[in-house]
Amino acid sequence: MKQKLTVRTVVGAAFALVALLSLTAGAGAVQGDKKIRLLDDCDPVTFSGVPGGCIGNGHTTFAEFIEELEETQDVHKWRNQPSQMHLNVGRPTLIENRGGEVHTFTPVAAFGGGFVPDLNALSGNPVPAPECLNFGSITFIPAGAVEEGPTAGTGELPVGLSRFQCCIHPWMRTVIEVASPGPQASSSKANSAEHHAHH
Repeated sequence: MKQKLTVRTVVGAAFALVALLSLTAGAGAVQGDKKIRLLDDCDPVTFSGVPGGCIGNGHTTFAEFIEELEETQDVHKWRNQPSQMHLNVGRPTLIENRGGEVHTFTPVAAFGGGFVPDLNALSGNPVPAPECLNFGSITFIPAGAVEEGPTAGTGELPVGLSRFQCCIHPWMRTVIEVASPGPQASSSKANSAEHHAHH
């Protein structure tokens, strides 16, 4: 019980920091955007001691959250959906926080912990991803907010594999693969157009 109170205190301090740094920004969906949803199931009553902790209508209590994290190093209802995505160059993305807590969708070179040491330890991610310690570059996405995400093929989401994680709940991860618009893709489009021309 003492450990759980310590965790609550540290998580509370982290969310107080998030509240100070958070910039609320809502963006309208652009037709064709590929959506990534940030999910959680926080129970607002038991998360109420955590500043900015939960404004949703979830059913997972804070004690259940910590218990599952201790047992599995993951809390299934706190996740990014999808966890893997394939995009063609030029495809925009949209990040939607459907949970009741603040989350981040932060690009990282390699997955690691976030900026909450106790959650890092409980989730088996003792070493923070360096990007999660650079608060000036982290975008905090409040509960219910929708943000424009990176566009495939740009510097923020180049061709190849890119990794994104929540810097608060570091097991919330998405890997995005951007397909190369090489000759094979052009040939495939040409073949498709030729096929349609014959019908």
